[in-house]
Amino acid sequence: MWPFGKKTFDLIDDRWLREKGIPAEYRDAFNRSKKELKSEIDRNNTKISDSEMRIGELTAEIRENELKKARLTGQQKELKQGEDAKHSQELQRVTAEIELSTGIIDRMSAEKIRVEQTIDNTNETVKMLQMITNKRVVSPDQLVQSPVWSTGDQLEDVRDNLPRVTDIDNSDIMDSEE
Repeated sequence: MWPFGKKTFDLIDDRWLREKGIPAEYRDAFNRSKKELKSEIDRNNTKISDSEMRIGELTAEIRENELKKARLTGQQKELKQGEDAKHSQELQRVTAEIELSTGIIDRMSAEKIRVEQTIDNTNETVKMLQMITNKRVVSPDQLVQSPVWSTGDQLEDVRDNLPRVTDIDNSDIMDSEE
C-alpha cells in the first residue's frame, strides 16, 4: 500500500520549503500518489537537464563576447595612440561596441546565475521527492525535523582526502614565483 495508507497528512511547512528553494506547490507531497511523485521527479530531472544545457549555451555566448570585447579593447588602444584620436569617430564606435559587449556579458552572467539557482532549487525538490518515495521520511514533521538532510558523504570524502599538515610542502609553488 503506497506509502502511508489512507491517512491524510498535514502540509509541509512552507517556511522550510522556502529555505530549501522548493516550490510551495509541493506542500502536499505526502498526500500524492507514488506515481504522481515519480512523474514529478522525472519532470524536475528534465528541467535540470534543460537548465544545464542552457548554462552551456550561456557560457559559450559569454566567452564569445569576452573574446570580442578583448579584440575591441586592443583595437581601442591602437586608436587612442593615433594622431587624430581626440576627434576619431572610429574610436567612439569601438568604445560603444565595448560598452555593448560589456552589457551583454553582464546580462548573460546574471541569467547564468539565475539558471544555476534554478538547478540548485530543482535538485532540492528532487531530493525531497525521492526521500518521500523511498520512504526515508514518512511525515512532513519528520522531513522538516530531519537532522540529516543530505548524507554528508561529500564532506567526509573531502576530509579524508585532505593532506596532513606534516605532508604539505609548498616549495614548488614558492620556487615558481621567482
